[in-house]
Amino acid sequence: MSKAALHQSILNRSFLLKELLAGSVAALILTLTLAALWLALTRSFLLVFAISGVLAFGLLAPILAAMPVLHPRRIRVTQTPTAFGIAHWENVDFRASDGVHLRGWFIPPAPAADGATIIFVHGLGGNRGELLPEAAMLARAGYGALLFDLRNHGRSRGTLTTLGYREVDDVRGAVAYLDARAEVNRARIGLFGHSMGAATVLRAAARIAQVRAVIAQGAYSSLEENIARGVVAQAGLPPFIFARLMVWLGERATGLRVNQVRPIDDVAQIAPRALLLIHGTRDPVVTVENSQRLYRAASEPKELFLVNAAQHKTPMLCNPREFEKRVTDFLALHLRDDLVA
Repeated sequence: MSKAALHQSILNRSFLLKELLAGSVAALILTLTLAALWLALTRSFLLVFAISGVLAFGLLAPILAAMPVLHPRRIRVTQTPTAFGIAHWENVDFRASDGVHLRGWFIPPAPAADGATIIFVHGLGGNRGELLPEAAMLARAGYGALLFDLRNHGRSRGTLTTLGYREVDDVRGAVAYLDARAEVNRARIGLFGHSMGAATVLRAAARIAQVRAVIAQGAYSSLEENIARGVVAQAGLPPFIFARLMVWLGERATGLRVNQVRPIDDVAQIAPRALLLIHGTRDPVVTVENSQRLYRAASEPKELFLVNAAQHKTPMLCNPREFEKRVTDFLALHLRDDLVA
């Protein structure tokens, strides 16, 4: 194991320990304190026991809600590029810029094409297969593709998900991997991300000058503003109570602050590289207002493609022809144009 990988492994274990300690200590202190106050006021042991149980559940609930976010269940792919008519592809592995071992698929660009290649970045709880339909669509147009499992997902290493913060290092590693491939034109590398992956590619593009074009589908404008609606509410918990507890736990576990993941603060730095924002108008997970805010904050060249009636994962399915035309036209103009060669 390399020194970087060993260091990362130690950090991951540290994060897990802090996470357990933070949740346990918070639950214990608050429960005992309130129980003691109630006992002092009522001298009723039965009521103290009942109220302590309710409080313990109230503290445990956000912890349980946070676990699938920080540690999503790993889902392995069930289909390979072959199932989408792609004859030439290979299993690959590479390192994130901070040393985490990542695994994926590389689809080389068409031999007669210009070497333009897209890096695909999936969402929370997904894997490299999530964006295979979009990759296959672009492969038919001659583009190469690199699809990989983010850290703590699929078959990649890592034990902690940071919702777009350290995942930027995964994208850095992917760009470095493509740089070493003779088939790839390093001046024609683009990013395509979905949901958490979309937030990640927005943040990555603002920091990686080599990226020439960005497509962000279902992106959130800031993590803090979307936790209550997208995570806590979906767990069936009252957001106004549990969102802050969940954020506190996540911050103790990762050592980060939730306001460090704000793509809306990064998006203007993508210019003069081009940006295409895609969002379903009926997305219940990340509302369409997120992409509208990102579009207003971005600088030209930029496009906003709102897919009528589409939900979080269905923009391509709702209108395949228009989706393909908008995406391929955007890339033809901004990634294959001779000005970027």
